[in-house]
Amino acid sequence: MKYQWNLLHHGLKALIMTGFSALILYLVFTGNILLYIAPHLIIYVDIASVGLLIMAGFQWYLTVMSIRNPAAACDCGHDHDHDGHTHEPPRSLLKNVIIYGLFVLPLVFGGLLPNTALAGSLAKNKGMNLGGGGAAAAGGAPAELVELDGDADPALKQLFKTDVYNKDYAKLGILLYQQDVIEMKDEWFIEKLQAMNTFVDNFQDRTITISGFVYRQKGLAGNQFIVGRMAMTHCIADISPYGIIAESADAAKYKDDSWISITGTIGQTVFDGLKVIKINIDSIKPAAAPEVPYVYPDWDFASKI
Repeated sequence: MKYQWNLLHHGLKALIMTGFSALILYLVFTGNILLYIAPHLIIYVDIASVGLLIMAGFQWYLTVMSIRNPAAACDCGHDHDHDGHTHEPPRSLLKNVIIYGLFVLPLVFGGLLPNTALAGSLAKNKGMNLGGGGAAAAGGAPAELVELDGDADPALKQLFKTDVYNKDYAKLGILLYQQDVIEMKDEWFIEKLQAMNTFVDNFQDRTITISGFVYRQKGLAGNQFIVGRMAMTHCIADISPYGIIAESADAAKYKDDSWISITGTIGQTVFDGLKVIKINIDSIKPAAAPEVPYVYPDWDFASKI
């Protein structure tokens, strides 16, 4: 009976570890892992899955050896009952159900439940970030401004003078300012939003394109909605909504959480005490939600400009 009990435990441990490793590898190879963690963490998940496979292999080895040689089920090399000490797993059915259930249930849910992305419904709980984290409060006291280094056009460097903390966004702002059309693609979405909101006045009447989900919150006018994206810093636990206010005479016809692509010109408005950009819509059309609808911050974006 002791042999059968230990054999069962080795087998269950092997199955659970193999299951978790297989689930992780499946998510990585299908790309669905990006619904749960940011790209820069995937390497660590790969390492973890390999570690689980190695541990699972050891448990499978113990399981096979326990079948071939019942004495191997002990795997401790000494008398179980020596001095009252035992290495046996607990035999209480309830304890084992609870312990293994803590691992089996997440594995079952992870394998059976669909991989879905979060959208506007989460923004209602967290609140939409319209300033990209860098907008200055309307009417606030100006900080001491400095001019960018480098060989950029002196007129542009003067136009994008800023405090020392926003020099990277000033550098990006100059790049965006020189573009005929500002495209809010996935790459640098958050950084572009922050750069434009840091230098709101510089981007007036510039053409912009953006795709995202429709979101509305208290304080918006009837002809306004927000074009939003969900941003993930590290994992799904820290996901936050970012977006831009858009204005259109027929704004009411677009349903919350529906995906759209719009082209318009940049204006400005004050919302919740922040001076932020807005989009005066010129054209709008339905869009399909991407398989991975999240955007991710790039902490090293300034070095890539």
